[in-house]
Amino acid sequence: MSSPLASLSSDKLRMVKVENVTVATRTERTLADLTGPGSVKSLWMALGGGNGPALDARLRVYYDGAATPAVDIDMGTLLATHFGAGSVAGSHTLAHVHVEINSNNVNTGFLVTFPMPFGARIRLAYYNASTTQPATIYSMVAYALTPTDRANGTRLRQQGARWLDQRVARTASQTTTLATITGGPGWIVYHSQVCGVGATNLSWLERNVQIAVDGEATPSIVSTGTEDWFDSAWYFNGWKDFEAGVHSYIGTDQPAAPNQYVAGMATDFMSKWGGVPFTTSATMTALTEPACTTGDSLCWCILYYQ
Repeated sequence: MSSPLASLSSDKLRMVKVENVTVATRTERTLADLTGPGSVKSLWMALGGGNGPALDARLRVYYDGAATPAVDIDMGTLLATHFGAGSVAGSHTLAHVHVEINSNNVNTGFLVTFPMPFGARIRLAYYNASTTQPATIYSMVAYALTPTDRANGTRLRQQGARWLDQRVARTASQTTTLATITGGPGWIVYHSQVCGVGATNLSWLERNVQIAVDGEATPSIVSTGTEDWFDSAWYFNGWKDFEAGVHSYIGTDQPAAPNQYVAGMATDFMSKWGGVPFTTSATMTALTEPACTTGDSLCWCILYYQ
């Protein structure tokens, strides 16, 4: 019989903090710059200053001194909080993501616990994308150093579309490619999105989500609809913000027209299935069908290990 303490870490825990720091507009602030090997265990942040610093600002993760981040996604998409779509009534918690947001001032707090293993170096940064609003931030990055890179080069990475500068407009008949990942092996571990912006009804929820792995001609993973993919049903049964079990979250607070059909969604594949594994490639797509009668604009985030 294995020890009940087998899952406890023996690596010394360390922390880097940023406390009550102002970040100017269009400015990046480093949260932690670490020399490895090791692994970031968690990132906690509190964000203040308005909708720009809390929603359009971006989390960036750089490995080994690279100029281009492997993760560069806005908070409103990562956390499914754009358009009041998530957590306005309080907070939501998935296995690896916890979010709180104040509907009056958009002050946001979040905790992300997807491990971020690194080799020679990792740098986590906050980028304030606003042109008018300075940010006030706090952060705690917990990490451990190890003698070797125990992940053997596997890193947390991201694909998607930020709302501010990358959002996608689609018609009712168009499909949307959410991620195209080449090389492997790897695992897709998280999907968040805010959809239905400008929609005329909720039928965008009829879109099936599919993942084709390793070049398969017939995808082996195809959902029965978008709401079902995030573990909800019957167009949310009239609920507003709610956790659809321990793995998924739906935020649907019905903001004023023309965005009364907006919903934010997040699901944690790492806790739900142990991730979606692939050996050489993975392509993730939001499909369409005749029951989908509205176009909309959307943003999304896919986190994966590779």
